[in-house]
Amino acid sequence: MKPPSVLLIAVPLLLAACATPGPQPPVAVNHVTPTPVPTATATASPAPAASATPAPTATPVPAGPDRCHTGGLLISFAGAQGAAGTIVDTFRVANTQNTACTLYGYVGMLMLNGSGGSMPTRVVRNGGLWSTEAGPSQFLLQPGTAASFRAAWSDVPHVGESTCAQAARLEITAPDEFDHLIIPVNGWTLAPCNAGEIDVTPIRAAGVP
Repeated sequence: MKPPSVLLIAVPLLLAACATPGPQPPVAVNHVTPTPVPTATATASPAPAASATPAPTATPVPAGPDRCHTGGLLISFAGAQGAAGTIVDTFRVANTQNTACTLYGYVGMLMLNGSGGSMPTRVVRNGGLWSTEAGPSQFLLQPGTAASFRAAWSDVPHVGESTCAQAARLEITAPDEFDHLIIPVNGWTLAPCNAGEIDVTPIRAAGVP
């Protein structure tokens, strides 16, 4: 049996031999938990409420006088003049209605024979004698008043013509209308040469040449 002193010396030596040689990592002695920093949260500003724009109010436009329609007009032959082979006829356009109406433009024409059949007719606006005349202008035709227009035509046969046919009736259409009036050719003559050419002026208000 070994003396006790030997055992006391062997135990520390054995413990020292079992220890891991080399430097040892430091041991933390105080774990401090960092205080979280509050994150700034962006607050959206409320959008301003859109103000409703009132819809524009339509202002009613008072209706003006209507144009003159065929049913409210009386068109008649008013006279003729002749000079140097050219005949100038004047026609009267009267408003037979109780309200005013507007006129603007030229009439249409078609010559008819004794049987009511159409004849060659060529209406030329501001043609021939009226080539330097002003164009049409709109005007108001009051009830019971009349306007006028003129028509010029040649009674001299042109090349290839031996005679110029005489019309028995004349169909007249007011500006911008489809209906027409028919007036008899009685007491006056309408026999245009040059393939039935009739040169017309615009309808003019009374007193306007």
